[in-house]
Amino acid sequence: MVQKNFQRVAEVLEEAVLNRHIPGAVIAITTSDETIYKGAFGYAHETKQIQMKKDTIFDLASLTKVTSTLPAIMQLQEKGLLDIDDSVSLYLPQLEINHHEVTIKHLLTHTSGFRPDIKFYRLNAKRDEVVDLISNLGDRKPVETEVIYSDLNFILLGKIVEQIVQLPLDVYTAKSIYEPLEMNDTYFNPPESKKNRIAATEFMDSIQDFQWGKVHDENTFHFGGVSGHAGLFSTAEDLTKYARMLLNGGDFGKGNLLSATSIELTKKSFTKGLNLNRGLGWQLYDPSSFSGQFFQDGFGHTGFTGTSIWNSPKRDVAIIFLTNRVHFGRSTNIHRLRKIIHNLVSITMDGATRR
Repeated sequence: MVQKNFQRVAEVLEEAVLNRHIPGAVIAITTSDETIYKGAFGYAHETKQIQMKKDTIFDLASLTKVTSTLPAIMQLQEKGLLDIDDSVSLYLPQLEINHHEVTIKHLLTHTSGFRPDIKFYRLNAKRDEVVDLISNLGDRKPVETEVIYSDLNFILLGKIVEQIVQLPLDVYTAKSIYEPLEMNDTYFNPPESKKNRIAATEFMDSIQDFQWGKVHDENTFHFGGVSGHAGLFSTAEDLTKYARMLLNGGDFGKGNLLSATSIELTKKSFTKGLNLNRGLGWQLYDPSSFSGQFFQDGFGHTGFTGTSIWNSPKRDVAIIFLTNRVHFGRSTNIHRLRKIIHNLVSITMDGATRR
């Protein structure tokens, strides 16, 4: 593991902790062959003075979309069990009347027109009522007219996976994704025994304490900790395994988790001419992306709790940047910090190449 070249990255993260921009962070930088830097900074739980460690487990929030639901969908397509151009109503018939033109691809690219979310937890909606509630929405915009980032899209995708495989999403993904990749600290609903390794998230009025060891997303918490849009917990080490698989065209050393063709398809832009550049699941590079100005290629995703991953095939690098920024509330400008870190990684790698 090459550590010495990334001193400025470490300094910026130490300053961010000192200035209370973030409580703590773990960063891992990997190529297709090896992890070249890993560092831990600050606190996993500031109030309890629990130090952040390199193996701290994070609530990934919306990284769940691209590390759980997306690969599950692509595996099912490779097995001939779905076609991403299928109408969603083929699998969830309740959507036929109002949303028959919405396809799996529209859900993956956030071009379905659905609103960003429904607060199911406030409605006290049961898990088996969710699809009915979405099916009755009358405010959906026409498909392919705008990118509207919506949790509803991936909630539905998770339901489609479960409908096809006849297993809960967490059970299927554990067997088909995390076990093959030996991602041993990646799961929905982490066991209580792992609590002291988990980064605490936000202070919640409902429990008068910090959410710690349970999912932060209110809808996912209401659903029992498992959903297609949020709920996954993982470590920087496990996510480097996932990222290396992507950089290697699906190959993880013992086989292929996905085909190179599938991975290339997920990185293709399906929203040219629209307001955001999206592939299947992934955010693609555009001037507004969190990649920074020096990574003008690639694909990535963020999570509301303060997590992110950016993959640059051109540079053969992936940056896993995990924070528990909501531990301090929701005002931290994490977008700016991500860009600064990514720019520093790029400059450092350029310097190493020149030397």
